[in-house]
Amino acid sequence: MKALIFNSGLGSRMGKLTKNNPKCLVKLYNGETILERQIRILSEFGIKEFIITTGPYENQIKETVLKYKNNNYIFVKNDDYLNTNYIVSMNNAFEYLDDDFILLHGDLVFNRMLVKKVLDSKEKSLCLYNENKELPEKDFKGRFMDGLLKEVSINIFDKDCYAFQPLYKLDKDTLNVWKCKVREFVEKGIVKVYAENALNEISNNLQIVGMSYSNDYIDEIDNELDYKRVSNDIKYFDYREQNIIETTNYVNNLKLLISENDNVFIVCGNMLKEKVSENLSWIKNKIIFSDFCSNPKYDDIKKGLHIFKNGEYNKIISIGGGSSIDVAKCIKLFSSLDNEYDFLESKYNYNNIVHIAIPTTAGTGSESTEISVMYFENKKTSISHGSILPDYAILDCSFLNTLSDYQKKSTLLDALCQSIESYWSKGATNESRQYAKESMECIISNYENYINKNQSFDLIMKASNLSGKAINISRTTAPHSMSYILSQKYGISHGHAVALCLIPCWKKMNNEADIKLKKILTNISEILKVSNIDESIILIENIINSFNLPKITIDDTKLLAENINIERMENNPIVFDYQDIIKLYENIYK
Repeated sequence: MKALIFNSGLGSRMGKLTKNNPKCLVKLYNGETILERQIRILSEFGIKEFIITTGPYENQIKETVLKYKNNNYIFVKNDDYLNTNYIVSMNNAFEYLDDDFILLHGDLVFNRMLVKKVLDSKEKSLCLYNENKELPEKDFKGRFMDGLLKEVSINIFDKDCYAFQPLYKLDKDTLNVWKCKVREFVEKGIVKVYAENALNEISNNLQIVGMSYSNDYIDEIDNELDYKRVSNDIKYFDYREQNIIETTNYVNNLKLLISENDNVFIVCGNMLKEKVSENLSWIKNKIIFSDFCSNPKYDDIKKGLHIFKNGEYNKIISIGGGSSIDVAKCIKLFSSLDNEYDFLESKYNYNNIVHIAIPTTAGTGSESTEISVMYFENKKTSISHGSILPDYAILDCSFLNTLSDYQKKSTLLDALCQSIESYWSKGATNESRQYAKESMECIISNYENYINKNQSFDLIMKASNLSGKAINISRTTAPHSMSYILSQKYGISHGHAVALCLIPCWKKMNNEADIKLKKILTNISEILKVSNIDESIILIENIINSFNLPKITIDDTKLLAENINIERMENNPIVFDYQDIIKLYENIYK
């Protein structure tokens, strides 16, 4: 199977987005261009041969796709792109269309699983329609009869017509019939029409089966409004479709993901370094970076980045708690920037370095977020960018056997607090609340077995991952905002610090909640299977107290209040002012 991608147009309706580049090189939410995304996804499912038609900006297209070095490319230029449509581009590629092909337009954005479904389908030739989508006024519709494609046009609106997107899987024989009809059109001088105009004349003789994409995502970007909508929509499909592997032996899974030609940069803490080196001795080309502290600093990351940029690493493996994963995320993100950049103030680029995250604790869910945390000039700093969501998350619950009692308790509390905060967060959506709900339910049902009996490791690991998925959408709130300075000043774990802040914040919000927030807090009570908000607070407070975590003495509430994380505080459903925060810290002490 090969792929033909049409990239012949100017993108004239895209305004400044295509002032100096073709439409296919417009960057999506994560900094990845449309064309890069298409090639990345198709390559992931085994397509390595690409025919790419070009019009203007041919060199820019070549420079972009050649980053994917394991593929083969043929570029076919349409010199008369201003006066012709892509029917000419298809005709120019005639001699190369000698196999089964995926054909698609260069402005299409789609989710991974849609491509998998297309390629896995037993149908030799198929196309995509959506029976639930309103017929677009100016875009393609497809006419179908008995499940077979009969016509593709902008100007059809009948009952047997559906929203249609120009991505096809075609067997060699079907494509041969179409390309011959395209050549016939071009030789007659019919060059200002779509290639589908030629297809319509022969469709009754072909067996192109319609496949619904109503449960997936594919859309074209034709103007600036499309760009904003599509770029926002697709990120949620990417979050849902992250490759998550649940196992009890991460090494076996890595052997399926790492080839002998890969150059691998491994990030793990000092405590794990020797064991990781032993377990991954089979990786020929690798280096292990562990020179960072548990709450990583900006300078720690720069040290790792310097080592990374001196090698030609194409994959990153992070093994550890949230700190190891966060360090790896930042190294990947910063690696495409020049050394002299202030990495915290830069405009980040996308790169195709594969990141495999392997959490060894059940707390942060960092393996499934686009957020990374570090300390810069003694203040906690968050970086959020779509390109740092790890490509793979391997959830190996056997790691939880290695945690100390304090680590188990504090990381569990981190996951629980994240889920609760995510549920009441101003940024919450129905999807994030569903993740948060599942996480809370799982933790409440299994925490005693986990803490007291060393059981339910797989369930707690899953709950932690769900809490990460929840905050990836909603972000956290006041308890997290207040917690970072506690960890830094008193040397306690992050989960411990968040748990100390959760109950005072929860009580204050309950006292001041409006009708909308009361309903949200009541929903949390129902999830926790108690009668009301007060009982839900008591339940979680009793769990925290039962863990008998080390006590701290808070000695300077003003200093603490001056060092909160403002970003997280602004996401809280109730605004806390400076005096409120001081009192909340005082309540922790009490």
